[in-house]
Amino acid sequence: MSKKGLKNLIFQQKLLPLILALVIVFVVATGFAFATKKVQIAVDGSTLVINTLHNKAEDILVQAGVILGPQDEYHLSTEKLVDGAVISVQRAVPVTVAYQGETKTVVTGKLTVGELAQSLGVQPETVKLIPDGNTKIESGMYVQVVTLTEKVMEREVVEHATTIRQPDSTLEKGVEKVTQEAQDGTKTVTVNVSFADGVEVSAKPISEKITEAAKPQIINVGTRDTVETSRGAMRFSRTQMMEASAYLPTDGSNSGITATGIPARNGIVAVDPNVIPLGTRLYVQGYGVALAADVGGAINGNRIDLCMEDYNDAMRFGRRSVKVYILD
Repeated sequence: MSKKGLKNLIFQQKLLPLILALVIVFVVATGFAFATKKVQIAVDGSTLVINTLHNKAEDILVQAGVILGPQDEYHLSTEKLVDGAVISVQRAVPVTVAYQGETKTVVTGKLTVGELAQSLGVQPETVKLIPDGNTKIESGMYVQVVTLTEKVMEREVVEHATTIRQPDSTLEKGVEKVTQEAQDGTKTVTVNVSFADGVEVSAKPISEKITEAAKPQIINVGTRDTVETSRGAMRFSRTQMMEASAYLPTDGSNSGITATGIPARNGIVAVDPNVIPLGTRLYVQGYGVALAADVGGAINGNRIDLCMEDYNDAMRFGRRSVKVYILD
């Protein structure tokens, strides 16, 4: 080997460690740059921005000088701590919790009512939270944990009787007759009963069995609209019970002329025109077919005065309740 070649070899041997050193420095520098993360910390109403090499939230909080109390908690915005992640610090606050008959105050750093309930060992499917589980925790909040239970039970229930109204052509229109009295029955109902803190809030029927059948009340309703009179069957529109008295043709006036101008006689009756219009044909039980053609000072409202031509007949009739048919 020539002198020149020997010198080149020696130079290359001296240059190699320098190159290796430069490569190491470059790798370390670029690795540091890639490992650094920018993380935000939301704490006590402020937001801190931290450049860090740490991979644990606890270490980053220490780096930022954020001190956590025994019950304080933090929440990470991402599944893993990466660049741009946000660490939210939840300071512990006092919350009053009512559960299973006891009321106590706990200090918690949980974010929501649901998380607080879980931290107390409450199973969410067996309780109702008031306010609901998504509500954000606030200092001094009152949380009620209502225990929900269910039980299948059997109950005796009254089966109320119904009423059946059936037409009866043997009865006059407006007449009703009870042919069977109502009698309540009983049934056994299987129900799924829901309780809230031991108090029943709802009952959902599952099945039922008749123990004793109810008997309906049966009412026959008259449909016959004719009445038998001395002149044969006559059709009527309605009936009305009225207080009846008797008068002689000359009781109203010596001339014996009615308010409608026709002579008073047997078959003429006085009525209150506001109740029965003058000119209406009537059938009065115990008296016969009549015409409403007169009025009287004492004949007001549900009263009727029957004209009779014989004094003794009028006296014997006196005053009584009669059924009046309004004829068509």
